[in-house]
Amino acid sequence: MNVPKLRFKEFTDEWKTHKLKDFFSKITKKNKSNSIHNVISNSAKFGLVKQIDYFSKDIANTDNTEGYFIIEKNDFVYNPRKSLEAPFGPICKYNYNETGIVSPLYLCFRCSQLINYDFFEYLFKSSVWYKYIYQNGDSGARHDRVNIKDSTFFLMPIFVPQSKEQEKIAKFLTTVDKKITNLENTITSLENQKKGLLQQIFSQKLRFKDKNGNNYPNWKKKKLGDIGSIITGTTPSTKHLEYYSNEYLWVTPTDIIGKNISNTNKKLSKLGLEKGRIIPANSVLVTCIASIGKNAILRTLGSCNQQINAITPTDNYNVDFVYYLICYEENLLHLYAGTGGMEILNKEQFSKISMLFPCLEEQTKIADFLSAFDRKLENQKAQLEHWKQIKKGLLQQMFV
Repeated sequence: MNVPKLRFKEFTDEWKTHKLKDFFSKITKKNKSNSIHNVISNSAKFGLVKQIDYFSKDIANTDNTEGYFIIEKNDFVYNPRKSLEAPFGPICKYNYNETGIVSPLYLCFRCSQLINYDFFEYLFKSSVWYKYIYQNGDSGARHDRVNIKDSTFFLMPIFVPQSKEQEKIAKFLTTVDKKITNLENTITSLENQKKGLLQQIFSQKLRFKDKNGNNYPNWKKKKLGDIGSIITGTTPSTKHLEYYSNEYLWVTPTDIIGKNISNTNKKLSKLGLEKGRIIPANSVLVTCIASIGKNAILRTLGSCNQQINAITPTDNYNVDFVYYLICYEENLLHLYAGTGGMEILNKEQFSKISMLFPCLEEQTKIADFLSAFDRKLENQKAQLEHWKQIKKGLLQQMFV
């Protein structure tokens, strides 16, 4: 018999192996009268959520939901659709007081005896049940869904402690979840504050003072082509394996995540860098095809592909300031882009875009201020990721 790697010291009773059907039974009641319109979706990321909140509209035809299953608070729903977050589909607990209905593609089940609902919710958030689904799922035509018979699903073995230990585990993991939620709320608040600061600073409602307490000179309109050199990237031939190694960063739009580029999915050799277009360190890289306006700073010598324009500012312009200014002026970039099937902002158009710039000293103050704010935001994001990893580890240790 398996033994959890992490247990509370006051509990010594062995966990017992049961089958899912010992605790749950399938929900078969359907919305035959179309009287219930609260359609619920099972999201791997967000759990069971009201469809109108998740999609901002009702996807289901609420005039014809007679085949939908009716669920109540604390019922469980299995969505067999696979995703990165749930490789065997999510099993989620319904936490609303209002009766809901779900797609007949879902498998719904309800507790048939007294249990700790939260304990089972966390059990299904772990991956302990994946192996059973993998071994007992039927092969089917659709690769994006798990194919498993209902009767087989309810034979799933589950490892369960006594009720008091269930309660202790659930409370402990709930505390961890609250920490994660608080961090997520803090990050959302900081991100909203940052948007407000960008608006105030770049609309010049918030001005910085010089060392004598005076305003800096008025901001002046400059074309991007006048503040530094602009290079459009390219892709060295992938037929030549010698062009690619682990020496120099080669940036594509998918590598632009956050302010600074520290790593890329692919890297170039010295020969590959020479065959591409060399981008100096401390250049701002801006996507100019499709996802226009994503930008980040390349802090080391490297290169980028043809979907990106790189600006290397002269000594009169602060690279961090340029980054924040382009973040603020993203909508302006879209205005200059072509209006065909796909937005494209070529080098010539990009160079002609005008923006307002203060003197270098005020640029530096603004950049330092916003960079300090970003460090605070990134610290909170790092803490959030840390606690998510802690939770992931706890789920695996408590539910062997």
